[in-house]
Amino acid sequence: MISLATQAYATVSGQAIGSVVNPIITNIVMPIVEVMFGVAVIVFVFGVLQMVMNPTSEDARKRGKMSILGGLVGLLIMLSAWGIIYIISNTEKGISSGSSSSASSQSLF
Repeated sequence: MISLATQAYATVSGQAIGSVVNPIITNIVMPIVEVMFGVAVIVFVFGVLQMVMNPTSEDARKRGKMSILGGLVGLLIMLSAWGIIYIISNTEKGISSGSSSSASSQSLF
């Protein structure tokens, strides 16, 4: 019984994994990351505008600083998510192609 499970597991190819993972990354995950990246940029720009438009109001400057910080944290999180997606995508490509090529010779997606 254990040998059948091992044999069935061993027959799953990287191409099969890629046919499941690639559409999910391309059609669901990447658009969400791109929208969230845009939201982080908008929050950052809004914070900068708050600070520039109200240089004398301490309350507006404080809210602007918080918005800038929130936007930068969001950008950092989305950049990290993009990197993780890149690693997963290239790992899947390496599994399906059966070779390990350098990351510099591959495109982002």
